[in-house]
Amino acid sequence: MFKNWCIYILALAGTFTFFLFYQMWVAWYCLILLLCIPPLSLIMCILSSRRRKVRLVPPRNVRIGDETSVDLSIPESIANMISFLRIDYKVTEKMTGDAYRRKMYIHGNTNVSFPMDTDHCGAFSIEVTRIKIYDLFGLFWSRQKPKCSCEVIIHPVPQIPEAMPDLNGFKARALRKSTSPYSEIYDVREYNPGDLIKNIHWKASAKRDDLLVKEPQEECYGHARVFLELEKDREIFDRKMGELLFTSEYFLKKDIPHKIRVLPPRKREISFDIQSQRDLEKAVIRILSMKIPKEASDEN
Repeated sequence: MFKNWCIYILALAGTFTFFLFYQMWVAWYCLILLLCIPPLSLIMCILSSRRRKVRLVPPRNVRIGDETSVDLSIPESIANMISFLRIDYKVTEKMTGDAYRRKMYIHGNTNVSFPMDTDHCGAFSIEVTRIKIYDLFGLFWSRQKPKCSCEVIIHPVPQIPEAMPDLNGFKARALRKSTSPYSEIYDVREYNPGDLIKNIHWKASAKRDDLLVKEPQEECYGHARVFLELEKDREIFDRKMGELLFTSEYFLKKDIPHKIRVLPPRKREISFDIQSQRDLEKAVIRILSMKIPKEASDEN
């Protein structure tokens, strides 16, 4: 803005000098035109200084290496045509606390986007910290601090671990209700309205003189455990997260519930019970949002 004022003052001085030596209508017209610029600029700045509702739209289902961007939208208005905006935003990685600031200029457009770095997995918090609104001549400006933020999750890519889990050692420890009606294992209980007639256990019903039904059961395995040590080295952490994701999905395909045990340096472990794909997705997001202790960061 200082540069714009310098240019304006030099232009005004040159036009005034031109008017002194060439007192014709052209010189008078140029001088009046230049003198009208600051009031016009101030009016545009006042009209466009009303608070804007900025909205960030994060991308979904992003993995390492994907090309992606965050969309920023501003409601359409005449104020967008008589001003341009400088939007300052801050990107913070939740695990390490590393942050960087960027800025972009907008004029007229109500929807813009800026790219995201997807070289490594992690959870990133994006916050619009400040909006500067300039008039078209760049002589006056106003400032706003909107409350606008979003979170972008960069998911790991599954990687096959060096040693695949061996399921031969898993033994059934309990029974649970089967999703298949044709299980060879079943429990006997009293008949409830709505039970299928084909599930009635006729022999047992005859002995008890009451209707009993067979409830299909299946073996459920003991909890497997998948360990993860938090690492500040991004390459190592990406590989470990990829192996964890592959192993956990492998267990789920085999219908084996398991635990993910996260081992933060110098802190108590954090465990997640994984029974379904949804549980795994929630656990991955929680892990990527964890903050690595500062002591561990210094050691690494």
